[in-house]
Amino acid sequence: LSLPPNQGRLSGCINDSDTIIGLLRSVFRFEDSQIRRLRDDTPGLMPTRKNMMEAFRWLTGGASVGDEMFLHYSGHGGRQKDANGDEATGMDDTLIPCDFQTAGQIVDDDLYATLVQSLPRGCKLWVILDCCHSGTALDLPYKINVADGGKSVTCVKAAARHTVAPATADVIMISGCEDTQTSADIQGGAMGVARAAGAMTTAFKRCLTPTVSCIDLLLNMRKFLKQHR
Repeated sequence: LSLPPNQGRLSGCINDSDTIIGLLRSVFRFEDSQIRRLRDDTPGLMPTRKNMMEAFRWLTGGASVGDEMFLHYSGHGGRQKDANGDEATGMDDTLIPCDFQTAGQIVDDDLYATLVQSLPRGCKLWVILDCCHSGTALDLPYKINVADGGKSVTCVKAAARHTVAPATADVIMISGCEDTQTSADIQGGAMGVARAAGAMTTAFKRCLTPTVSCIDLLLNMRKFLKQHR
């Protein structure tokens, strides 16, 4: 999701999508029939709120034991006032579809219900959110804290949300930043990329291998980004 000029346009989102689809095909051997893509430069594939929610339901619908799913989002993220009182900060994280001015933003409560709560036990979902204000965009019950330059990694319980049922599937999300931060774009020539891209997606590409652990992937991505500030 890049948005038109003069409306907060981002430079690298579609390039990020190309990068991730290339990884899915070459590293993980996904077939084209297993991939659904939305992009705002192609009629019929526009990332409207309706199309995004339908794509999320397509991804998780019919999931069963042993299934693994992957979601990548590169675009705008935002925050808006929490409407149901389940956020300790008083704010919901959001994804911003191309028709947000008329259809509204997609709040973290909707993302949790569609992508997390709907999944059965025994399946796994990987989520990469390369957007601003994405730290707790899935409202997952645990988060990773990294300290001492990566020497200390701890898993801590997030603030309880009493209005939702707990998740039963394994869901792992890597976000581009914390809730109160913005995620960075890079231009062609930076970080060794030829075209504009999201910094986080670029780090993910550079650090991903078929055998890397989640913790090592996270630490390696952080190290890569620090080295290329």
